[in-house]
Amino acid sequence: MNCWKIKKLQAQNFRNLKNSVFDFSPGINCILGQNGNGKTNLLEAVYLLTNKKSFRKNTDYSQMINIEGEKPELILQSVFQNEDELLPYSLRMTDTSEERFLNNKPEKKKTPSSSVFINPFDAYHFHNSSTFRRQWVDSHISLSDKEYRQVLTRFQKAIKFRNSVLAFGGKNTSTQLRAIDDQISDYSAFITQKRFEFLTALNTFITPTFKAIFSEEHALELTLDSQFVHWDKKRIFDFYRHQENIDIKAEITQVGIHRDDFIFSFDGLNAFEFCSLGQQKMAFLSLIFAYIELFRYKFTSYPIVLIDDVSGELDSQRWKNLVQYLETKNFQVLITTANENFGEELEKIPESKKFYIEHGTLKHHG
Repeated sequence: MNCWKIKKLQAQNFRNLKNSVFDFSPGINCILGQNGNGKTNLLEAVYLLTNKKSFRKNTDYSQMINIEGEKPELILQSVFQNEDELLPYSLRMTDTSEERFLNNKPEKKKTPSSSVFINPFDAYHFHNSSTFRRQWVDSHISLSDKEYRQVLTRFQKAIKFRNSVLAFGGKNTSTQLRAIDDQISDYSAFITQKRFEFLTALNTFITPTFKAIFSEEHALELTLDSQFVHWDKKRIFDFYRHQENIDIKAEITQVGIHRDDFIFSFDGLNAFEFCSLGQQKMAFLSLIFAYIELFRYKFTSYPIVLIDDVSGELDSQRWKNLVQYLETKNFQVLITTANENFGEELEKIPESKKFYIEHGTLKHHG
């Protein structure tokens, strides 16, 4: 299995992280420290290296740079490892440029690995917001499908332009809409089919993953709620023609894949309406780890798994179940917690490693 894991990382001028060198285990890495000391910033640095963006919304260089640094530049230096092979990878950012180097050579496209970020608050947002569900699905498909990411970007620009035409109005509105809708119909058919295929593949992993983590038998399924499923470009274009006058009157595109939803069912019932908060959190974690298995199945390589203090979202027994599950897997994990007791559980895993961060500085590890 071609599975690159991060071996070493040093950050310069990245948020509050000092110049400490982190030497990670290929298995479980527990990042300890009180809130506000830089644990999540360390996960963000790894995510930025591997996914070329932050997991924080609307974050740019000006928000990541530590203004107290001597030079106005952000530098992340790392070494990735695949068995006995080592690969240096670094990032240098300023307010006007971004440079990446793979094996000491300039590289714009490739990264040694990908990473998946698990946020403790995402379970709530996923079950309560259709927009979040749609963004979650789109972002996770995009991680493994470059063409999907490109077509989605084109669709978003096209639908934004369509809405501006509707808002402005005028005698040429209908003619302009027909030209735009020819593109939108093509993008919509492609995106809808890709979403359907992604969920079909993902659903084969969700139920067994839930059982593997929590030792409970439940049937879980994530389905696409869209009238465009299995529609071709022509049928979608004809739909928009029929919808045209309604949209002109409303001055906005009222129906489309940008408004589609995803239904997460738990034993055939809507998880948002019928599950307890605990079950919703368990279901969401199972969804993410199912995605990780799907990623490995598609690329024969696991992503790096970044888990940000989910201990506060699970009771002690479910936390122990999660720790036992992580122990059986072959992917690399960086997991933060402010709870020493949960950290001690992680330490029991063979070859796990513990780091303690205080005010952005690595105090000790073991």
